[in-house]
Amino acid sequence: MGLSIVDKLFSIKDYGETHHMLRLFGLKIKFPKSEFAKKKKENPYYYYKKNNIDITTIPPATGQIRDIQLANLALLKELDYVCKQNNMKYWLDFGSLLGAVRHKGFIPWDDDIDVGMLREDYDKIIEVFKKSSRNPDIYADYVNSAKNSCQYYIKVLHKKCPHLFVDIFPYDFYGKSLTKEEQYKKTAEIKRLRKRMQSKCMGADVSQIAETIKTSRNKILLNETDSNSDLVWGIDFNHGWKNWLYSYDMIFPLKTIKFENVEIPCINKVDDFLTEVYGDYMAYPRKIGVGHSMFAVLSNEEKLAIEDLIKVL
Repeated sequence: MGLSIVDKLFSIKDYGETHHMLRLFGLKIKFPKSEFAKKKKENPYYYYKKNNIDITTIPPATGQIRDIQLANLALLKELDYVCKQNNMKYWLDFGSLLGAVRHKGFIPWDDDIDVGMLREDYDKIIEVFKKSSRNPDIYADYVNSAKNSCQYYIKVLHKKCPHLFVDIFPYDFYGKSLTKEEQYKKTAEIKRLRKRMQSKCMGADVSQIAETIKTSRNKILLNETDSNSDLVWGIDFNHGWKNWLYSYDMIFPLKTIKFENVEIPCINKVDDFLTEVYGDYMAYPRKIGVGHSMFAVLSNEEKLAIEDLIKVL
């Protein structure tokens, strides 16, 4: 259901567990709930940043966020097992790759895991998980974002704890190799297309959203087969990165990297990728966020599910 005219003009509603969303004459302003704002001020990582403490020496997270990190790591290990059993490729992506390089695991204030996967394998992963997963509570499925109706992509999930997940982001072969300038130009076209997609997805059901994404993807990709084709980040999900395209040798051949003492596949040119996405990725970010579920209120069933996953690790 779409928003009413009144809600579009003015409304304040929950935006996840930690924020409110204010809509005022078409503007959208996200602000933290009072209890969350207080906890955020107590975040120790601002102290480390203020005192210019070497970011690579920050200790791992503790408490609930650490438990959720480790439970998510168990989901990642199951994904790794399923992919190896079925000769499928995946790799650590974005914040998880940054965490592996800078912190040898999770970014201390983050709790999710991002991986990339070629479209060919991405389209199979749900069924393959059903066949090969060793844990019946861990599965893969499409999720329609509650915060953005035009985002419909696959996550590794847990039946007993909705706060656990691994995001899987699809990559498509563009069709040919581009210069960096051409990549930026194509990225601008994709971002304009994403904006048009947003209006089509408003109020649509998931089947219509999936069709909108598929139709838009076909408008981007070329009907060419170049063995050294660039890869383009799937239009299934929106992001604000400067560039959505990567040269073939930026990603392949895949290597491995340690993430929480587990060897995980990673892309070929890690430094080039992280520099393009984050700039000086060894420096403190301008804004230190908090994990998706750092302050979530967990049920006893969720706590037990997390404990069981950590025991397996």
